[in-house]
Amino acid sequence: MSETMFTLRELFEVDVKDISVRAEPGLDIYQGAKKAREEITRESRAIRWPWVRQAVAEETQDLLNLNVVEVLARAWKQFMKLEECADPNKHGRGEKILVPLAEHTLNSVHHPSVQILLKGREVGSVKCDLQFSLILEGFVLLIQDGRILEIQAGSASGEGSLSLAEISLWKSEMKPVHFPGRISLGKGIPLRNAGDSH
Repeated sequence: MSETMFTLRELFEVDVKDISVRAEPGLDIYQGAKKAREEITRESRAIRWPWVRQAVAEETQDLLNLNVVEVLARAWKQFMKLEECADPNKHGRGEKILVPLAEHTLNSVHHPSVQILLKGREVGSVKCDLQFSLILEGFVLLIQDGRILEIQAGSASGEGSLSLAEISLWKSEMKPVHFPGRISLGKGIPLRNAGDSH
């Protein structure tokens, strides 16, 4: 688990209020929300759909709190040259390896959802499409005992979008951002095929 968080919301400097404003009218045409609206209307006279719609729209703001550092680390551990760093026959226990990464692009697609609950039971959900692309340059990884322990230096630029069905909730380009000198990943993220590195 990363000790440092850089969320999409922070990287792209998103005004999340815009997201909920766009999401609210979209919920009336979204199939998963229609089902919830019908059930809420049928089972509860005290709860009004506009209140629920507003609450769900506000929840969509949190979908951009995705930790980009963890997404990067999961993607990097797929690189073949990093897998070699996990080979105990090539690198002894406790040996620290610095791996510079060439400029590369990360494309990441996610389908986060917001559940709609009535009396503790799910009556519907709203599924969104979240995707972003980052051009990464100058990153160096510190690897030890088959784990990525630290990310050193680097800059990124890119673009991202969030949509609900056919409705665009957010779309933006990111100007180049320089990450701090060192980003700790705590106990580290194990590389694929690293085996038991405890």
